[in-house]
Formats: sequence, C-alpha cells, structure tokens
Amino acid sequence: MMKKLFKKLFKNIFKKFRKTLILVFVLVFLYFLFFRTITINPDTERNNMILLEEIKKEFLLSDFVSDGCSGNISNMWEFSVEELSKRFPDIALRYKDAQSIPFEYVCEEHDRLYHNAEGGYEGRLAADEMLRDGIIEYAIENVDKIKQLVGLETDESVIFLHEVIAEVIYRGVRFGGAPCTGMPYAWGYGYNGGVCEVEIEN
Repeated sequence: MMKKLFKKLFKNIFKKFRKTLILVFVLVFLYFLFFRTITINPDTERNNMILLEEIKKEFLLSDFVSDGCSGNISNMWEFSVEELSKRFPDIALRYKDAQSIPFEYVCEEHDRLYHNAEGGYEGRLAADEMLRDGIIEYAIENVDKIKQLVGLETDESVIFLHEVIAEVIYRGVRFGGAPCTGMPYAWGYGYNGGVCEVEIEN
C-alpha cells in the first residue's frame, strides 16, 4: 500500500517537474562526461568575470531577491511535503515545521554572495564551497532532529545523506552558476540581471 502511494507521489513529482528534471539529468550527464570538476572552460569564465566587472561600473546593485535553493529544489521539497502530508498523517505531523527545506537559509546566504558577486572566480568557488559545507554543518548540528524527521537510525546515516545532497547541489551550482548567462541565479545576477551585454541606443 505504502509502495503504491510513494510510486504515485513520485509520478506526480515527475509530471510536475518533468522538464526541469530532464534538463538537470542531461546537464549532470554532460557535466560528468565532459567537464568533471569545472564549470566551463576556465578561460571563458575568466573573460566573463572581466565583463561582469565592467557591468558593475554601469549598473547599480539591485535589491536582493532569493529563490531559496535553486534548480527547483525548494519547490520540489514544498510540493513533496504537501503531497505526502495529504496521504500520511504522521508525515503531516512530523513536517509541520518543515514546509520549507530546512537548510534553505544556507542557500539564501549563497544567493546573497552570488547577487553581490565579489571576488571573481575564487569568490564564486568559495561561495559554492560554503554552500556545500553549510548543508553538511546543518546535518551535524541537527542530527537528532533529522533522525526523527526522516526516520534514519544512526548519526552517520544522517550526515552521509546530507553529504550526498550537498555534493549534488555543489556540482549543480559549479555547473550552472557561471557569470553572464542572464539566468536569475548566475554569479552577479544583482547587476543587470546577470546579463553582461548592454544594448547601444542609436
């Protein structure tokens, strides 16, 4: 019975986030196939960092906004908790204070660093490492709470789970967070929306 409900839930999640999940899968596959541990060609990123510094001279820093954990991670968490809570009263009770992803504050701190974009390539790498480390630190500091929430039995299982989550998210931001892409989560998105080209008026 429970297997069927979980199967139905994952089917609903896949249906709702199908395009995002397929894109993420393809990008992760290409990433590990071609790039291993780098985002893009380092020379390209260096050139984009130089372009971004020029954009910073032309545009004021916008007001800070954050989408939580990017790549639809926060949205998928909220959707999953909502759907599971409808089907399982014990999950509704256990997750009543965890409607948002519990380590979202780490993602928001990471977004602020990306928004401000200080320190070039090394600054971005440090921000991404802070994100990965922050997720693991959250697990270590909240191990008993997480065991009750998730149903894991050992501290090691909790920490390992968050190591895996942290590594996947880290690889995602290394791959997708480069400057000058115009994406709402790009390094330097606080300046001209992460776009490093300026339209010249005639």
